[in-house]
Amino acid sequence: MGEKMAEDGRPSGTRPLGKAALVVGAGALVGLAVEFHALGWTSIPGNSCGGRYRPCPEGTTPTLILAFVLTFVGFVGLTIALAAFTRIRPGKAVPGALVAAGVLIALWPGWQAYLWMRGPVLDRAWQSGPDRPASVRGVGAWAVGEDGGTVVRARTDALVAYDSGSGDREWVLRAPVRESVCAMSEGIVDGIGLVAFERDDKPCDTVWGVDVSSGRKVWERNLTGRTPLYGGGGVLSADAGVAVALGERSVHGYGLTDGAVRWTVKPTAAGAGGEDDAECEPVTASSADGTTRVAMTCGYYTDFHSAWILTLDTATGKELSRRELPVESYLTAAAVLSAEPFTLLVQEKDERGLAAVLSYGDPDDPEREPVTIPLTADEEDLAVTATDPVFAARPVFRAVVADGNLIVAAAKPGADRPERVAAYALDDGRRRWHADLGTGVVALAPAGRDRVAVLGESQRLWTLTTGDGTRVGEEDGTTVRDISFKLDSGPQLVRAGDGWVIVNADGGTYPPALAVSP
Repeated sequence: MGEKMAEDGRPSGTRPLGKAALVVGAGALVGLAVEFHALGWTSIPGNSCGGRYRPCPEGTTPTLILAFVLTFVGFVGLTIALAAFTRIRPGKAVPGALVAAGVLIALWPGWQAYLWMRGPVLDRAWQSGPDRPASVRGVGAWAVGEDGGTVVRARTDALVAYDSGSGDREWVLRAPVRESVCAMSEGIVDGIGLVAFERDDKPCDTVWGVDVSSGRKVWERNLTGRTPLYGGGGVLSADAGVAVALGERSVHGYGLTDGAVRWTVKPTAAGAGGEDDAECEPVTASSADGTTRVAMTCGYYTDFHSAWILTLDTATGKELSRRELPVESYLTAAAVLSAEPFTLLVQEKDERGLAAVLSYGDPDDPEREPVTIPLTADEEDLAVTATDPVFAARPVFRAVVADGNLIVAAAKPGADRPERVAAYALDDGRRRWHADLGTGVVALAPAGRDRVAVLGESQRLWTLTTGDGTRVGEEDGTTVRDISFKLDSGPQLVRAGDGWVIVNADGGTYPPALAVSP
């Protein structure tokens, strides 16, 4: 029985519908090819990627491979389908409409496929303009508020506050003429941040209390200053309504809101097992829960006497206890990694001396020895920070104390950069877990309760649990797009709402601050 024919002589029935479906399907393949080309090529920042320091964004390679494959298959298929269809339905309008329909049908599935190949991403939301004058450098940063709604970046010549959401400048507070920022408090207490200034080749001796909501200087105090041993970290701290500042062989307490003098302590080695009344130089301090703990060395650089942890009542300056540090030479580095539990980074001048993180379960109990976590061991080297801090006034550490662990960037023996994160128990010093990332650790920061965030050179951001190192979300992390060549050697990572603000020290070559968000 012959094929049923329409009155005009063309075939009727299902064959035209089948040919039309082939045209729509081929149009969909062409639509996917065009879409994947557009998405793939535009995902490459600066039209160039690849290599260790400028890796291509996740999903770019498979997207472009599919784009080229679909280009060939789609156009070949479309040529064949159109030829078959026009033999039974001549004209241009209907085939064109079918192709357009196929392209439109493919757009949504193509977008969903691209999102799956790409995985989760953080996009650059804003970046600030370069530092001017170009001679200044970033020396520290504060996050204001629980959600980091404002980020204050300290430069050598000023404090600059940025709105974390938009990048707009909220306020600028200039340093005194011919003076530079030399120290900052670890954080903001009761809306007040502490900052100190120094003149060229002079001690760090001018202290300001700053209202971080407005950028207004609330009070100013001058003291007999000192040159910070290890950047300006630990020179200033605050707690219980008192601002604590380290001076030359002295510790000072001021009213946090008015700068009124509360107390001054001139520590010595006498009465603590010392053989004489050797003067002591405060090195670093932290304040929390009503007490201030000060690490200090006694004697002079060429005539080391002893080193101590001094515990003071923050409100009155009264000495509560002291205990000797297990060192036998002058300290070249000392920094508080955590005020509570008290965790101290120590490195002494003697190359065979102590270079470790000390964890004090009870700093006020001299009978309880601190737990020692060496900076270098058989398994790995801890990369807490560089020898010279990148941020001079408030050093940034690639280490977080949380959940009873020291979580820190680490390098395998012989490696030139840290490519793993390790956690050491503060109660016994043993390594609890480690996570190999396969890329250099650029920054490490708290990411909420029981979480730590790690930014890698591969422009990926991992979130790890502090207890066991489990990766939260994607196993290979979240892609951070369009930050290639925008980060200096040791940026600071600041949590801001759902995203992050990245602060650079070198604000002339790189953006002083930039934000990434979902």
